[in-house]
Amino acid sequence: MLEREALESNLARARSGDGEAREELLRAYKPHVLKIAEKSCGRGLEWGRDDELSIGLIALNEAVDRFNMERSDSFAAFAGLVIKSRLKDYYRREKKLIPQDLSLQDGEEEVTPAELSKAWELYRREKEALERASEITEYGKLLADYEITFSELVNIAPKRKQHRQELIAASREMSRRRDLMAYLFRNRRLPLNELGVACGLGRKTLERGRKYIIAVALVLYHRERFLYLNSYLSLDDSGPEGVR
Repeated sequence: MLEREALESNLARARSGDGEAREELLRAYKPHVLKIAEKSCGRGLEWGRDDELSIGLIALNEAVDRFNMERSDSFAAFAGLVIKSRLKDYYRREKKLIPQDLSLQDGEEEVTPAELSKAWELYRREKEALERASEITEYGKLLADYEITFSELVNIAPKRKQHRQELIAASREMSRRRDLMAYLFRNRRLPLNELGVACGLGRKTLERGRKYIIAVALVLYHRERFLYLNSYLSLDDSGPEGVR
């Protein structure tokens, strides 16, 4: 099997029409096809002799086109589901007895499409929750570099909408200016004079809101690192109304 980086690269290339990348994927996961098919059918199988392996290889090729990295971390697990599904279809089509190991995997009842969809949705939500928790932990460590805590943010967040929008506008201007962010990273404080000129706010206003401005600017500047926080705070170009 392939490492994640190689897997992602080959999947993208295969879907773009790169036959060599697709062949590499099929070769790498051919042993996986054999393992899944033999376990599902409950007997030893041989390439070139048993139809089940040909069906499994076709299913693997289908999995290459259907796999979604955002819904699952494991291509092997997803490919296994597709292989088992296509083997069931094959046995039904050929009017053959479906092997017990295939019809009732691990003693569980067959999963319907609706149940499978719910399972995927539950998995997706759990995965997002873990990623959000990871983001918050990482953000908390970043804030600590500037002596800011989450409890402080709750207390210092501007209550008036206009004032909040002014500080967010300052944060946005800050995040767009590499020179201002470089000053922040280097000195761990706001470049008050330069930022005041850039956003039109007075020095005292910036000083009072400095921790809030820094906290928001860090989220905006590190958009790729804090995707969920950006989404939750509604910190996009349409406006700052969602920030509380």
